[in-house]
Amino acid sequence: MRLHVQVAEVLMIFFALVAPVAAQQRVDSRHLYERTMSIVPMTGTGSFADPVRPMYTPLPSGLKAAATSRSRTAILGFTYVLSDDGEHALVEFVARDRAAFQQILADASVKSFVKGKDKREDVEAEFKKYKKDFDFTHFGVRMP
Repeated sequence: MRLHVQVAEVLMIFFALVAPVAAQQRVDSRHLYERTMSIVPMTGTGSFADPVRPMYTPLPSGLKAAATSRSRTAILGFTYVLSDDGEHALVEFVARDRAAFQQILADASVKSFVKGKDKREDVEAEFKKYKKDFDFTHFGVRMP
């Protein structure tokens, strides 16, 4: 009988310690990694080797290499919306380390915002200058 009471006490302590851990919610994948949102010009010739794309976005081969190499200074993903004039793109870049954005953030011709540092309202106001119906609810990269 005493053994049953001890086992029951151990199980109660175990479940009391494990329950809070199991109850924690996962972080939304739109908030993982370092992120910057930028307004960049479109670039590229339109050929297979140089497709038209937003400036600073890597080619598909570069994204694949970054995902497999685990490089801390490579862009892992991005999403963009073309501006109303078709000459600019509103882009969200994702990387493991903010150092991957060094060239983007240093470019004076590119308007950039760092997630967690700049206010969402400021980003949205600037993006709406280029895309009148811009909406953050339909914008962002989900990373695994």
